[in-house]
Amino acid sequence: MFINANIYTVDEHQEWAEAVAITNGVIDFVGSSAGAKRWTGSNTRVTDLQGKMLLPGFVDSHSHILLGAAHIDDLVLDQFAPLETWLAQIKSFAELNPEREVLSGYGFLASSFGHQGPTRQMLDAVVPDRPVIILDEGMHGAWLNSAALARLGINASTPDPKPGFDYYKRDASGEPTGYLLEGTLWQAIDDLGLVTVESVSESTEEVIRLYNSYGVTAVFDAGPWEVEEIQADILANIVEHGKLNIRFLGSYYIYDRADKDTVIDKVLALRDLTVDTPYTIDTLKIMVDGTLEGRTAAMFEDYQGEPGNRGETVFTVEELNILVSGATAVDLDIHFHALGERAVSESLDAIGLAQRQYPNSQTRYTLSHIQLMAPEDVKRFAEYGVIAQSTPLWARHDAEGKAFITEDQFNRYYLFNSLDSAGVKLTFGSDYPSTGEGSLGISPLYNMETGHTRQYVGRPEAPVQPPVDERLGIAQLIRAYTINGAFQMRMSDKIGSISVGKLADMVLLDQNLFEIDPYAIHKVKVLKTWLAGEVVYQSVP
Repeated sequence: MFINANIYTVDEHQEWAEAVAITNGVIDFVGSSAGAKRWTGSNTRVTDLQGKMLLPGFVDSHSHILLGAAHIDDLVLDQFAPLETWLAQIKSFAELNPEREVLSGYGFLASSFGHQGPTRQMLDAVVPDRPVIILDEGMHGAWLNSAALARLGINASTPDPKPGFDYYKRDASGEPTGYLLEGTLWQAIDDLGLVTVESVSESTEEVIRLYNSYGVTAVFDAGPWEVEEIQADILANIVEHGKLNIRFLGSYYIYDRADKDTVIDKVLALRDLTVDTPYTIDTLKIMVDGTLEGRTAAMFEDYQGEPGNRGETVFTVEELNILVSGATAVDLDIHFHALGERAVSESLDAIGLAQRQYPNSQTRYTLSHIQLMAPEDVKRFAEYGVIAQSTPLWARHDAEGKAFITEDQFNRYYLFNSLDSAGVKLTFGSDYPSTGEGSLGISPLYNMETGHTRQYVGRPEAPVQPPVDERLGIAQLIRAYTINGAFQMRMSDKIGSISVGKLADMVLLDQNLFEIDPYAIHKVKVLKTWLAGEVVYQSVP
């Protein structure tokens, strides 16, 4: 029993409460502290929360938790540092890790290198003798040195899997520069042999503890990339050790059109394999386009300074339509990576077609990232019942990305408030480890501040990312991180609000989010996190 709390329940029938009673991990009372007395018996443990804020456990609706675990011991670059700092960090990492055969890391800001991207020669100057592979902040590009290219056998005669999208950047003579885009980087990681079931399992337990420390009790893994084929084995290993202290929903990722005829069967097999486990893998993740930083996000207009380049889509319109309709026919939920305006539009087209073909399908559709979209597509999200998913932290002023797009496009970034106001279910996640802020990007509170201000965290003087009226209120942000996320994961009948009959997944904060300075939200501390009434995290005083 918890009393004397500021409980924001996210239950539309009773938004605020003072007390909650829990029996065997299930909530059986929500109300006033006085009303809680009738639930108190001789064996009841009563805790006075002294006015602290209690919320439902946070739901991370788009993460790569297994991928993050695979890279937890990697070098993490300071995203906004200059090239000289990155090279110094890489050199120092090499010196501190002489036993590492391959040096790996992530975090460089791809857009800071301009159109050509980073080069192998930059890395060769600091680490000439061992393979180096560094992923960018969004993990859609990789920077390799000459030793890594040689180890992988990548040279002028190596074909690009999908020119202009999944490819090796080249210099004027056709030699690879050391900059890899999209699927080529995951093939490189696989060929370098950087992950095993045992290593990723152990690291995932550590990452789960990290998520719990930020108040996260449920997570959707939007594709584990290079550990995709062993993800079920990793999860089984973690359960065997009793360390799966988070509700987990997984997916199988398609980012290669060569897999379009087999991927649905793979997802169905994973659904059958995990149906009776504490985790589930039953969602098809479709890579529709790339990123703005790599100029591979699909647009309706040319990228500035690159005539003829409007980005790329992985699939043709017909292929995407067939894939979405095929998954809809067998009631598979679909999670789309759709970042550019054309990718969003073509994904909605495919959804609309599938819904007309299979009007009784139970498929739930989520479009993730949605950095740019046509204003008229906001209405289509609502019309088709599509979930809009993104990461609030990215809705801050993007001075680097602005150079690649038109002013009109820049003024249509992340239409969060428009979507929410149209009745669209808005969900938020970290996209860890592609957050751009390292592990801190996992924090829903850190993300909420930018979602509320559309500025850099803790910087009221920072420029606001337009449109300014796309800022979200605290209640909207909490809902996106709780009940809406639970809906996306098909768990809203069990979690997502502090309601009678639901599981006691909760997080205790030291301050009330509705009452503090907006630029201090990131300073709010998570004091305790519960999963079904059991403490999975407690801060040290």
